[in-house]
Amino acid sequence: MKRILFFTMLAAALLCSCKKDKDAGAPSISWAANSGFATMEIAPGADGAISIAAPGLIESLTITLGLGDLNLAANPYIDLSSNKSTGGKNPVFDVIDDSKVASFLQSMGMSAGSGLRGKSLANLDLLAILDKLTEGQPLSNNTTFTLTVNVIDKEGKTDNKVAKFHFTSEPSFSWDGNTKFETIDLNGAEVPCRIKVSAPGKIAKLTVKLDPNADSKLVEYIQNRTTGSSLTIDLVNDEKVADSFKDYFPSGKNVTGKSDVTLNFAFMFAQRYDLGAATNVFTIYAQDQNGKDASVQVKFKK
Repeated sequence: MKRILFFTMLAAALLCSCKKDKDAGAPSISWAANSGFATMEIAPGADGAISIAAPGLIESLTITLGLGDLNLAANPYIDLSSNKSTGGKNPVFDVIDDSKVASFLQSMGMSAGSGLRGKSLANLDLLAILDKLTEGQPLSNNTTFTLTVNVIDKEGKTDNKVAKFHFTSEPSFSWDGNTKFETIDLNGAEVPCRIKVSAPGKIAKLTVKLDPNADSKLVEYIQNRTTGSSLTIDLVNDEKVADSFKDYFPSGKNVTGKSDVTLNFAFMFAQRYDLGAATNVFTIYAQDQNGKDASVQVKFKK
């Protein structure tokens, strides 16, 4: 009787185990830095690492790339012709069965290739993939890219997630009448010296710094108009600057969060009579609210 009971319990355990394996949970795709898969800005510090979990073991893993005008940039990394971009079709990365795709991902330290089949876990960095594919390519402001990840396990269960990445151009500078930012001769006729600062990502920081090797009279002029006798004109945080340069530079709330501001260096012509022979260099630095930054030099010689 005990022997019969033992074998009955063993059979039940085996049946339960088989049923448990058969009913393994569906695969899932998670994004630790962005659990809701909201659109992520491509900016310093952005994290595009995702995790794929497949209790039923991975059978297929693909990434469909929505790169818009840059779709063709993915083709050199795809071996399977049916997955290449043609006629505007989005290219597809077959992470397991395409040797070129696998090599591309492995070169960036990601697990890929046939060895991934049958595994229960995988990790991909979607932003690293996107950065590599768009490297050296001109990106248009306000562009959105999509990477659609699809995983299928050995039981045919699937999960599908769409990751969206938005690109905002970094700050830029323009100077009407002096597009190459050539040095201005203060001995000549007065010319417009209005520098436009454009920041689609909204200005967070904006400074104008005088090189310490400038004419001593100009160094003194700037130091007398900044907090702490600094050579940096902080147009966001320095209240003394706001008053001293109010006729030339915007400041404070007229700078923070703005997409465009104009800096007028006309004061240099007013100061030229006090200056000796020297080249005076100002560096304009702008950082937007996404952490993207840029700088440019403005030069005046006497």
